[in-house]
Amino acid sequence: MRFIAVALAVLVAASCSGAHKTAANDAYLSAAVKGKLATVDVDSATAVRVSVSRGAVTLAGEARSAAERQAYVRAARSVDGVVSVDDRLDVNPHLQGLREQTSDAALAARVSAAIAAQAGINVFSVGVDARAGVVTLHGTVSRPSIARTVVETARTVSGVRRVVSRIVVRG
Repeated sequence: MRFIAVALAVLVAASCSGAHKTAANDAYLSAAVKGKLATVDVDSATAVRVSVSRGAVTLAGEARSAAERQAYVRAARSVDGVVSVDDRLDVNPHLQGLREQTSDAALAARVSAAIAAQAGINVFSVGVDARAGVVTLHGTVSRPSIARTVVETARTVSGVRRVVSRIVVRG
């Protein structure tokens, strides 16, 4: 009876260590695949999610083109230890990477700061969105002259290619 208990304990310990090895191997594969994807495009860090289970890799998220999507799949397959790749990536030609998101946010902040510097304008009533140099203004102001000032101020900010005004005058 004692022999059976010891054998059972050894069997349980061996199976636990196997589970830990599998989890550690999957974590390693996930990191290795993410590194390979970054060689295709650094924006994969935010656009592609990688999950691994027993060596089977799943790619989910977005790629800018079908060619980029295939490059991601090839990169994942090239990692030693990957047994299969499940491609769940969508193609989005309008996908913004980290670089574009950062520069759009910086442009919106510069426009907001320029508007805030104008006397008599409540910057909290005017929202600013930016995408690829196109600034969209939205919100409510009390007079048409304030709306004009906001639009003209936005146009003077470096990096603004075009201004779209969705400002409503109520007053």
